[in-house]
Order: sequence, then C-alpha cells, then structure tokens
Amino acid sequence: MVRVSTHPMRLLCLEYGADYVISEELIDQRIIRSARIVNAELNTIDFVLPDGSVTFRTSAEEKNRVIVQLGTPEPGTALQAAKMLENDVMGIDVNMGCPKAYSIKGGMGAALLTKPEIVKDILTTLTTNLRIPVTCKMRILPELEKTIALAKLIESTGVAAITIHGRTINERSMHRNRNEVIQAIAHSVGIPVLANGGSRDIIRNHEDIEYFRQLTSATGVVIARAAMWNPAIFKSLQVDEPLPKLEEIICRYLTLSVRYDHHIAGAKYCVLRMLHDFGGTPIYEDVLASNELRDLCAIWNMLDVYDHEMSNRLERLKNHQLTLNNSTVNCNQEIISSPSLSVSSDSLSVPEKRPRVEEHLLNTTTVLVNDNNVLGVKINNFEETVLSIPYERRFWPDHGTSPKQILREHCKLLKWDSPKYETIEDRNKRSFFSTVLVNGKRYRNTSACKSKKYAEQAAVLVCLHVLGIPDGKVHADENNKVTLNNK
Repeated sequence: MVRVSTHPMRLLCLEYGADYVISEELIDQRIIRSARIVNAELNTIDFVLPDGSVTFRTSAEEKNRVIVQLGTPEPGTALQAAKMLENDVMGIDVNMGCPKAYSIKGGMGAALLTKPEIVKDILTTLTTNLRIPVTCKMRILPELEKTIALAKLIESTGVAAITIHGRTINERSMHRNRNEVIQAIAHSVGIPVLANGGSRDIIRNHEDIEYFRQLTSATGVVIARAAMWNPAIFKSLQVDEPLPKLEEIICRYLTLSVRYDHHIAGAKYCVLRMLHDFGGTPIYEDVLASNELRDLCAIWNMLDVYDHEMSNRLERLKNHQLTLNNSTVNCNQEIISSPSLSVSSDSLSVPEKRPRVEEHLLNTTTVLVNDNNVLGVKINNFEETVLSIPYERRFWPDHGTSPKQILREHCKLLKWDSPKYETIEDRNKRSFFSTVLVNGKRYRNTSACKSKKYAEQAAVLVCLHVLGIPDGKVHADENNKVTLNNK
C-alpha cells in the first residue's frame, strides 16, 4: 500500500467503517532519522526528516486505530523506531511479506521468511519492550509444513496476531491466493489470524469480506487493493441504503487531503487508483494534468471546499499564534530533546560561531511547551509566525526563482529593509533551522534542513506563505520529472 495507505486514505477508510487501519511500510532507519513535531496548522503529529519530507503523519481521529507497518532487518533499529512511535499509534506490525527488491536487498520484508532466528529476535525484542500490541504480516512458503512452523515460531514471540498473505514470495496478484493454506495456519495456532490476498478473486463488495473470512477460518480480514479502488468497501449498508457514489468518495478524500496538507503526487495517485476503470477518459486526463490540490478540487467543483479548509487552517494558525503570545513558561534543560526546539533570541545578528540548539535555548526565556513538544516562542520585540513547511531543493531548479530571490525583490519593491536571517544548528540531528526578519515581523520554519542555506530558504517559505506571495515552486509530474507551473 505504498503511496496509498497515507493519512487521508486511512481516515477515509475509518469513516466508512474499517475497524483499524495500517500505514504504508515505514523503514526503521527513516523513522529514526525523523523528528517528532506537533503541527499546529494541521492539528497533527508529524515525523519529519531533516530535508523536510514527512515520514509519517497522524491525528487524533486515528489515535487508537492506526497500526504502523514497520520494515526492519534487525531488532535494534526495530525497537528504536517503534519506541519513537509508541505514544502515537495503536500498534506495530512487522512486515515480512513485501517481495519488492528494495526490501529483499535490505534484509527486510519477505527476506525474513528464510531467517527464523532473526524473526524471533525482532519480534521478541518488540513484544518485550513495547507497551502497545505487536503483530506480524507474512507470506506463505512453498511448503505447508514450513509455513506452519514459521507461524508457530512467530506465535511463540508473544505477538497479538498474525496476518497471512496467501501467496509465495515469487507470486503476484494474478496468481491464485492459497486460501486453504491460510485456513490450515488458522487451525494450527492459538492467536488471531488475519486473512489477506483476496481482493482480486473474492472481495468486490462489503459482503465478500465476511465470506473471505469464513473461507479461510480467519479471525479477521486485511484488505489492500479492494480498499484502494473503493474505500467505501468497509461500509455496512442498511436496508435500501444506496452505495456511496464514486464522486462522493473522491470528494471526501480530497477534502481530507486539503485539510491535512497531503502532497499532490500522493493525492493524484490515490484518485487515479479510484478511477482505475476510467483510464483515458477526460476526467482521468484532467487528474493527470493537475499540479496542485486546488486543481484536483476544481475538477469536482470543490473550490468552495478548498477555500473553506484553507481558511480553517489559517484560523488555527492565528489561534495558535495568539496562544503563543499569551502563554509562557520558563525554559529549562529538561525540554531540550527535539529538533523542533529551534527558537530564536531577540538579536538577529549572526554570531561568529553558529549556536547549537541547546545553547540557544538556554538564552531564551519564554517558550511554550505542550507534552514535551515546543510549539513556539514569544519574542518580545517582534511578532513571530511559526510554521512547518518542507523545503526540497529539487522544486526550485537552477533556472527557477528561489524563495529568497522572490522575497528580496518584494522588499525592494516596497522599499523595506533587506531580510535578515538567523540560523541555529541541532548537531545531534545534523539539522539547521532559520528565522527571517521582514518589515518588523519574524518568520520561523520548524521543518529541519540539511544546510544553513536551505534553512534560510525554508524560513522564507513561511514568510511568503503568510504574505500570500507565490513562492516559485515547480511541480513533479507522474514520472517525478520537475516541470514549471505556468499557472
């Protein structure tokens, strides 16, 4: 479910009746390199890489119902990653089913099927040290006896459940799902078995889910492709209740995508999967041509919804800023734990030696803290806006115009002083954070960057966003080629 089982799609499936939702596979090292950030604009918890990419985003709506699927080759990094997620998710599911080359080469996914001792070490380490349930997903082996033996070994580690995909590592969706093997495993172990792999052959509507469960003697069913094509498949209809229309499903998905700032490439991918029966039609081509979420919303006459959701996000930011201005607590060393603690002092002159995060914090006297996450700072002399907006260099190619260039020209036009920058460094995470002062107001970006110059560009993105100035960003097409947005 790579690119599909992201935050908006998970919420949509829950709304239609899914009991639990599972994230796309998250690699342990990627999680470890990420920072946990409270996103005030979206009301989400974000795990963000130093380059600003969001590894995982979640919100209160799925707090006790989202399970993170973890890709890992060994127990140490598995536990480190799971511990970072433990307070924000319902459970951890170890992926032992992915047959893709990148997983196999990394010793993850289906590569673990032939490494029972490593499987035992990973799962035992997690079940022993986590407060939340641990589950596991596996593919079957060519021999039934070895498959059952592996399932029993997994059971012995203390996992709460096991998901069985009824195909071998070399088989794909066009091959028959071995439902009888899932049934044999369900009869051989004493923990819940969840059946998977029935999307193409069996599951086409809601009633088929229960049929597949009974056919495999499973406790529950895990659905991927059938839900990707139709998230409303989880909905149990009342007598004479009509099926949700595809347009209704897509519109709700787009609403959630705008509300939670899902990236355009991911949103397009999911919408195109829902339109899989409409390839080559005008609406399909319109989706392919979209460069922004606003473009997608326009296709379904949802610009009023888009504007409403964006207005709500802005209102949350204003309320958050008001909270920052009215609430202060004394800063102390106990809260120095996250790269989101990138706060600024009153002075905007760049010191000879760039301060580290912990050094800078000790000189700051007014920091707002919530659940050990720094949300922002109150600066006595300047109004400050704090946002998390990722800056990825590839979206501002050499022939384009950088955010700093745009801001500099804007300041010249209005005869403002040149922007002034302050940058601090989190040496533990090798991350940089900048603040820019423009016309008596400060703009700070909590999205980590891998260099000082990138951090300055990121700070300017916040300024341009607040001032309503186009930032010069270009967009990637379906082949990940960067193209200019001429709108």
